Amino acid sequence: MFHLVVKGPDDEAEHAIELDEGEMVLLGRSPEESCLERPPECLRHALRMVPVPHATVSANHALVWINNAQMCVKDLNSRNGSTVSLPRGRILRIERESGLQLRLAEGADATTPSDEPATPKWSSERDFGAAVRTSIENWLKRLHVDAHVALVLRSVPVADLPGRLPLATGEALEVIPHQTVDMMWSQQLELLWRWVTRVNLIYESELETRSEGMILASLAIRQAHREVMEAARSKVPTLLLTGPSGSGKEQMAEAFHRNSGRNGPFVVVNCAMFNKELLRSELFGAEAGSFTGAVRRITGAVERAHGGTLFLDEIGELDADVQPMLLRFLDKYEYERLGQYGRGQRADVRLVGATNRDLRQAVRSGRFREDLWYRLSVHVVEVPPLKARWDDVMAFLERTQLDDGRSIASALAPAARDLLRAHAWEGNFRELINFSQRILRSPPPAVFDEAACRTALEKGALNPIVETVPPIHDGHRQDWAELTARAVHAFCEDRGHEPRTWDDQKEYSEKYLKPLLFFHMCGAAGQPPPGDENALGALASRAASHVGADRGTALKQLARYFERLNR
Repeated sequence: MFHLVVKGPDDEAEHAIELDEGEMVLLGRSPEESCLERPPECLRHALRMVPVPHATVSANHALVWINNAQMCVKDLNSRNGSTVSLPRGRILRIERESGLQLRLAEGADATTPSDEPATPKWSSERDFGAAVRTSIENWLKRLHVDAHVALVLRSVPVADLPGRLPLATGEALEVIPHQTVDMMWSQQLELLWRWVTRVNLIYESELETRSEGMILASLAIRQAHREVMEAARSKVPTLLLTGPSGSGKEQMAEAFHRNSGRNGPFVVVNCAMFNKELLRSELFGAEAGSFTGAVRRITGAVERAHGGTLFLDEIGELDADVQPMLLRFLDKYEYERLGQYGRGQRADVRLVGATNRDLRQAVRSGRFREDLWYRLSVHVVEVPPLKARWDDVMAFLERTQLDDGRSIASALAPAARDLLRAHAWEGNFRELINFSQRILRSPPPAVFDEAACRTALEKGALNPIVETVPPIHDGHRQDWAELTARAVHAFCEDRGHEPRTWDDQKEYSEKYLKPLLFFHMCGAAGQPPPGDENALGALASRAASHVGADRGTALKQLARYFERLNR
C-alpha cells in the first residue's frame, strides 16, 4: 500500500490517499477522464478522480499511479506545475509504506505586477462601482487574465474572500477567474485590494469636499483635487496652488487641511491686504508697544495655526522684506514676534500658498525670491480655470433653482447652452454666480434663449461675448483610403520619408491619422477654423458629443488637426 498526501497552494485542500498496485488517481480542479491520455503501461489501471478546488490548480493537473511496486507521478501540462515534497533525509525512491506529499500549483517565484488599473472615471455614487469595475476589467485584459468582474450589493462585509473587493458605496466587486490562474494571482489580488482602498479614499474625499459646497464635476478639477489629496496624505510640508482668481483655490486648501490628519486650526491670511509692517505682525505676531498702535500683544497667524494649516492667499503679493522671514520659518519652523528679538518661538504648521500670478516669471524678474520659490514648490497643483470645466458650470446651474422649482440648467435652450459653453468665464465662479443671480431676478420664462443669456453675460463681462460656433452636421460619406493617404503624405512632408520604424508608425498614427479621421468622423468638415481658444473648446464639445468621445480627446485631436492638417 502506498500513501499519498495531496495539498493545494498554501496547504489548502489536503487529501490523504492510499493506492495499491494497478490503481491510478487523476488530480485537478475539475478532473475529467475524457480529457486524459493514459500512459501505455497503465491502460488497465483503475482510475479515481480527486478534486483539488483552487483557482491555481489546472482542471486536469497531475496523474499518479502504481506500477510494478513503484509510484509514478506525471504533471499533465498544468499551468503552474507540481512539486513533490520528500520526508526529510529520504531518497527519491518510492516504496511501499513510504510517505509522499504532492503539492499542486507551486511553480516559479511570483513577482508583483508592475502596473495597476487606470484611474476610474466616475461622476457620482451612481456610476462609481461601474467605473471601478471597468478599470479592473481592462487591467485584467492587459494581463491576459480571463476573469469575470461582478458588481454586487454588500449587505454583510465578507473579509475572508480575497476576490471580493468592498467599495465605499456599500457595494462590492467579485473577481472570479474563468481559467486556471498562475502563481501571480494572489499578488494580483493583493494589488487590487490596495488599489481599491486608494480609490475608495479618493471617492470619500470627493464626497466630503462636495458636501462642503465645492463643485467637483469636471475631470480637470477632480484631477487637481486628487493631487491635493495625495499631497495631504503624503505629509508634504508645503503645497502651492496656482490658478486664476475665483477658481476655488481656498476650497482646495481647506480640503488639504481636512485630509492632512492634523487637529490644529485652518488659518487664512491674505498677503495682499497688509502693508509690510502689518503683514509681519499678522504672520509672526508682535509685542505690545513694538510699533505705533500696538497696545497689546498680537498673536500671529503662525502661532495660531500651530498643529494645523496656514493658508497664505495671494502669496505672490508677499512683500520683499517679509519673504526672507517666511523662508527662515519654513527652513527651521522658528519665528520671532516683532519686538521680541533673540527669543525665538517654534510652530508646527503645514503651509499652503495660493497665487494667480506666474511666480516663475516673478522670480526671473526679481520680484520673488528664488530660494523661497524652491521652498514653496515642494508640491505644485494647478487649479484649472472655469472655462476648462464646462461640467462644473452645468453642475452649478443644475443645483441653482428657479422660483418654479426648475434648475437654471434645465431651462436653457440649446443655443443658450452653446453660448455659455463658448464663454471664457474670466471671472470664474464669481462671474458664474453673478450670471445666475441676474437670471434669477426676472420671472422665469419657459426657456432661457440665447438672447436672454447673452444680455445677462454682457452686463458683467469685461470683454465682448464671442459668437457661438454653428452646430455640427453629418458630412458626406468619407473616402477612408484617401484620408489615410493624406495622413501619410503629411508625415512624409514633415519627415522626408514614409513611416519606417515602429516609432515612426506610432507618431504617424497619433499625430497625423487620428486627428484627420476624428475631424471627418465628427462631421466638422466644412467648419471654419476656430478664431480663438473658446471657439475651439465649443467645437470640441460638439464633436465629442457627436462621436461619443470625451471632450479632452476631441480638443486634442481638433487642435492637432487645425495646427498641421488644415491645409
